[in-house]
Amino acid sequence: MTASSPSNSTQVTPLQRRAIALAALTQAVYLVDSIARKGLADAEDSRALIESIFNDPSANDSPAEVYGGIKQLSTGIRISREILQGKSMPQTKALMSYSAGLLTIEQRLNKDHKMRSKLGEGMARIDKQKHYFGSAVHPSVCAAIADLYGETISTMKPRIIVRGKSEHLSQSENTRRVRTLLMAGLRAAHLWRSNGGGHLTLLLRRKAILRELELLQKSISLD
Repeated sequence: MTASSPSNSTQVTPLQRRAIALAALTQAVYLVDSIARKGLADAEDSRALIESIFNDPSANDSPAEVYGGIKQLSTGIRISREILQGKSMPQTKALMSYSAGLLTIEQRLNKDHKMRSKLGEGMARIDKQKHYFGSAVHPSVCAAIADLYGETISTMKPRIIVRGKSEHLSQSENTRRVRTLLMAGLRAAHLWRSNGGGHLTLLLRRKAILRELELLQKSISLD
């Protein structure tokens, strides 16, 4: 893969796939934390993640295609780089906690056939709503995703506890947005694992993944 063509599926390596999945996961938890602390989340960053919930790539596709292109993950790439570089950010601890929780839940979900079936049936129903309303980010669609998350993923352990300001988290709209983005984060966690990522990957391959993230960021600036 050249720096200018990160989404070319014929050249995407397993390590590059993991870097893209990590960026998506980081972007999801970053937006969750932003809603919890400030009541805000970038609309376009959120849209790419929410739409990814409905996208099921073939084995030959780059994970970037799930998100509509690598540019849609620019925030996740930037934040992932800063974390791996050890830069001090007030939200780092929360982001790592949310990410670890989603990775653990996804791993357990992979072994829970009954829960996966329930989740799949629910998403098939919501997909019909998405087509009816014409948008994955329609309030009714997001509400349905949030409800499904509450009925399924919220019942699994470790339960992800989102911490922030009560004035934001007490609003039902923000609760729905948080749950929808956590569902998107779970999607990214699945891409991470299915492309060879694990809990120790960041520890053992930190420098290599950081290099891939730097290449991805360069490719965005070259477009």
